[in-house]
Amino acid sequence: MATIINESTARLAKQMRSFDDYKEGSATASYNAQCAEAAAILEKAKAKCATDEQRERAEYLYNRYCSVLAEAINRDNEIGTRCPSVLICGAGNFPTRKKEKQIAAWDKNMENWRKADHYLDMLKRAHTLAVKSDDPEVLDFLRAKLAGLEEAHALMVSANAYYRKNKTLEGFEGIPADTMAWITRPGVYLPGGRNGDGSPLAFYGKPFPTYELTNSNANIKRVKQRIETLEAVKASKSIEEEHDGYTYRENAEAMRVQLRFDGKPDDETRALLKRNGFRWAPSQGVWQRQLNDNGKYAAHRVMEVLDGQQ
Repeated sequence: MATIINESTARLAKQMRSFDDYKEGSATASYNAQCAEAAAILEKAKAKCATDEQRERAEYLYNRYCSVLAEAINRDNEIGTRCPSVLICGAGNFPTRKKEKQIAAWDKNMENWRKADHYLDMLKRAHTLAVKSDDPEVLDFLRAKLAGLEEAHALMVSANAYYRKNKTLEGFEGIPADTMAWITRPGVYLPGGRNGDGSPLAFYGKPFPTYELTNSNANIKRVKQRIETLEAVKASKSIEEEHDGYTYRENAEAMRVQLRFDGKPDDETRALLKRNGFRWAPSQGVWQRQLNDNGKYAAHRVMEVLDGQQ
């Protein structure tokens, strides 16, 4: 992790509220300990994950937790430097208004602490979470995933070019140790002839074979297309239509096609909704399903029946 806890701010914040000496590095040590606990949770969650995408999501949640936690800590300490404690400066001429603003800023920063707790809670349940298109944070996850895929692809291209020019990987940096151990491992293939020592590097004549680059490009394209689709949906305006006895809505913010009825639908209508993939959402007071072409088609099938067109 590249995140850094501001020790200078942490020291000053401690001096503003206490006469006790600040233990150098204590803020960073506390932060590292919390991230280490989260890392242990990450490994347990990944062991339970059924898919690679779930494992990637778990790693994303761990990184988000540590990043937001650092933001909360640094912000908290920065706010702590704005006004001294009454124990430090005394009651005479105490800047009451300044202290009120400081407390208000701390209250506002509680959102960062809650957000960090949210990511940690999701990390604990990562093996139960599918990566769904209607997840409010799915775009952040997919963008992070795309950046990782593109970085890995660029590394493979660079490594192949370096090897083609130098006939060795010595001096090339960036290939993970476990990957390097694999591609240079003798005896993976039958040695001899063009296969050399039987390592993947000797067998393919390059660190990363063509099929890996092809698969990498395909994965990048797939994630890009998913991002573009979701961005288009989220950028679209919500559509709302009033009908006799119900309202149809394409809720772009929630990524849902929704049907809101004036009263409780009868048994026949509820059965119709369920057959077409709609589920009751008590928190919204609507019947809904995912906002995509299939969802829209299903909604219009239901509406044709409700409007007496079938």
